[in-house]
Amino acid sequence: MKVLVTGGTGFIGGHLVGALMERGHQVITLSTRAEGPEGTEHHQLDITSPEATALAGRVEAIAHLAGLSNASLSFANPLLFNRVNALGTLAVLEGARQAGARVVFASSQRVYRPSLQAIPESGLLEPQDPYGYSKLCSESWMDMYARFYHLPTVCLRFFSVFGPGLKVASGTSGVAGIFVGRALRGEPLTVHAHQRRDLTYVSDVVQGILLALEKAVAPGSCYNVATGVGTSMEEFAHLVCKLTHSHSTVTIEDSESFGHLVADISRARDELDYSPRIDLVEGLESYIAWYRANS
Repeated sequence: MKVLVTGGTGFIGGHLVGALMERGHQVITLSTRAEGPEGTEHHQLDITSPEATALAGRVEAIAHLAGLSNASLSFANPLLFNRVNALGTLAVLEGARQAGARVVFASSQRVYRPSLQAIPESGLLEPQDPYGYSKLCSESWMDMYARFYHLPTVCLRFFSVFGPGLKVASGTSGVAGIFVGRALRGEPLTVHAHQRRDLTYVSDVVQGILLALEKAVAPGSCYNVATGVGTSMEEFAHLVCKLTHSHSTVTIEDSESFGHLVADISRARDELDYSPRIDLVEGLESYIAWYRANS
């Protein structure tokens, strides 16, 4: 199968490209970087450009991962985030419509309102930042192309993805990268009380994408891709310090938000046969080893 991976030079995209090539798929990548992964046909393009739309019209399936991801920065520039994330998705969908290609879209936990319970796909959609709204807008267009053009679209909502390749210095996105980096530098870790997250290793996310690309599911389907296990941010910070042998202090701050972002993955289990395989400790040990080697 000929597959286009937008954002194919990014964190998740790099892992996905390797997995697709191992399965014998022909991979085309698109990103703003000049060079792509070895063995792929790479295109340096703006995701909103007519050229990107034309490229999407050349393939059988698309894993649409391209976009801006730092949610905290989206408050300062909501126009940019929605242009790249939402209009970029629309450009990809229009190309896919011409080819009848399946589109698997990387959405986010941030489309949901935080909840005290595990969140199913039917959970309340109430983003807390412009980034989340850009993803929710993209999901609406995915649904539109499924309903009106019968395009085989699938939305995957990722929860707190981490693993080799993730390197974040600041902000609020990529909590594992932030904590591991700070712990290795001996800097203090600050966490909000009463918050739990669903920390998902990147290979499990890749598994979810591959299943969505290859399995027959109803057009317009949406799935949580996560572990279904909530971890308190305080517990996570202490675990990072333990595994990095760091003397960083962990400070707990009161938070006005008492909601968690933990997934109910029942639908993905039942309809995609998705099953997370990497637990938090195993994933963190692998990630820390990579981070040390690449710092």
